[in-house]
Amino acid sequence: MKPDDFQALYSRFQKPITRLDCGSKCAPYNENGVPFCCDTRHAVPTAYQAEWEYLREHTDLWRPYDSGKPNENERLQQETPTGQVLLACLGAELCQRSFRSLVCRSFPFFPYFNEDCEFIGLSYYWEYEDRCWVISNLDAVTPEYRAEFIEAYDTLFERYPDEEENFSAHSYQLRLVFTQQRRRIPLLHRDGSAYKISPRTGKMQRTTPDQLPKFGPYKIAAELPFPDED
Repeated sequence: MKPDDFQALYSRFQKPITRLDCGSKCAPYNENGVPFCCDTRHAVPTAYQAEWEYLREHTDLWRPYDSGKPNENERLQQETPTGQVLLACLGAELCQRSFRSLVCRSFPFFPYFNEDCEFIGLSYYWEYEDRCWVISNLDAVTPEYRAEFIEAYDTLFERYPDEEENFSAHSYQLRLVFTQQRRRIPLLHRDGSAYKISPRTGKMQRTTPDQLPKFGPYKIAAELPFPDED
């Protein structure tokens, strides 16, 4: 993709994940009052090289990430896929939503590939189960967001075929983790339904998003007599 191709991609992937400000739901649980996904102590976003060139030319929102610790920078860079760069933004209060990176628009989800290397829907980065409100409230994810996510990544995979391999590998890692934990994988499927997937057999059991598990403080809040008051 060329840098300006990301402008077109962004324009087709701009629906909010939920109809409410999910950042306002998780921020109270972060010690600095910032949504976890906007706090580089918890998640450092990346961008494709051409995407970074587009952002650098059109906005002052982003800069290369620097933790101030050379060893930490080197560790994160080694974990970053080839062809991507680590970034940091000006902060949640100064967010320019039209210039959010693809990773920002996607979080906490990634495209899930089954054992046959087919992109079948959205699963989430399980490391953030205890922090991300959306992960504990998958029923709040809008159909419009799901559709735009799928279309955006279909487009990306046409231009970056190697990314299918990267996400297939991440999906495989997810299956290993959930097998060890004896858990089923939550999936928001391309067909509009939700499923629980056996990580060992790949068998899918249809469910509804509100029946999927909650975690951390959101699980506690849901068990309160008046859960809407969390």
